[in-house]
Amino acid sequence: MSYHKPFNFLKQLPFKLNNYYKKSAQSGFKVSNKSKTIKDFDPVTNIDRGFEKYIRSLIHKSFPNDSIIGEEFEDKFSANDFQWCIDPIDGTRAFVIGAPTWSNLIGLSFKGKSVLGLANFPELNKYYISEKNKSYVIKDKIKTNLKSSNNNNLKTIKIIGNFHGTLSYEKQKRIIKKFGWSFRLAGFDALNYCLLAEGKVDAVIEANLKPYDILPLIPIIKNSGAIVTNWKNEPAENGGNILATANRKLHNKILKLLKPFAK
Repeated sequence: MSYHKPFNFLKQLPFKLNNYYKKSAQSGFKVSNKSKTIKDFDPVTNIDRGFEKYIRSLIHKSFPNDSIIGEEFEDKFSANDFQWCIDPIDGTRAFVIGAPTWSNLIGLSFKGKSVLGLANFPELNKYYISEKNKSYVIKDKIKTNLKSSNNNNLKTIKIIGNFHGTLSYEKQKRIIKKFGWSFRLAGFDALNYCLLAEGKVDAVIEANLKPYDILPLIPIIKNSGAIVTNWKNEPAENGGNILATANRKLHNKILKLLKPFAK
């Protein structure tokens, strides 16, 4: 199966998305809460929705028969085996407070398997992208191939985690205790996984991800040599509790530690 055309489409997107952002951001943004409960805050902005409309229009123009799922609008399904996945702003909280770690995530799946992905960081002036058998980062027009680390020593690894408020405080404490000082709670969203693919961290542990949070990142992670599954060692495409590690040996070790929490 050739993915030449969709890959070229993805490769051209960062320039278009960054230009769109520069124009749309000039008028500022408005924040609303998607949550149906007063206690929770799930922010969305007009920029989120604008990005997704724009990306959907580009996909529809180039691939009119493909399915599209996204965070902000209704899914569009077709009989085609190709499905695009969009998270227009992954890290809306970061975007709202002015942190530069938010990104645009766009991925392509074929028969339910994620095959291509793009993570574009407009404020960091870089993007991560996967091809058929490799992934790389382009920053300031310089291309660097991605390679995950070979560290599988639980005493020296660097772990980033975020439970997104879905695990009890007691469970969070028990998980963090298993890793000690190696574990860092961080809200970098997609950037966590990109740092893993670069070899800068060794594992990412997260809970309660939606498919659009992880689907575009799967090929970027895997093509760097890293491993990504849910906590039950099942495919990560459906989201949920996600574990991504630098190598298979480390993955198996951490899966054993997470087993009591994977039920």
